[in-house]
Amino acid sequence: MAAIHDLINQIQDPALRAKIEQEVEKLTKQKKFGLVFEEHLPECTPLYDIPVRKGLKVSVRDGKANETC
Repeated sequence: MAAIHDLINQIQDPALRAKIEQEVEKLTKQKKFGLVFEEHLPECTPLYDIPVRKGLKVSVRDGKANETC
């Protein structure tokens, strides 16, 4: 956080500097609770004991696990 404060101190306009300092202080006081979700591609895991049925996504045995047919 020292880097952001150094950058704020470089602002010439005192009113703008004060407003930005207040907003940064509000953001640093906020705490996030609960789970944080990230967007990512689902992982692929081979399931050897599951029979192949119509409608299932499967990968080619010689291909990569994330390439489905």
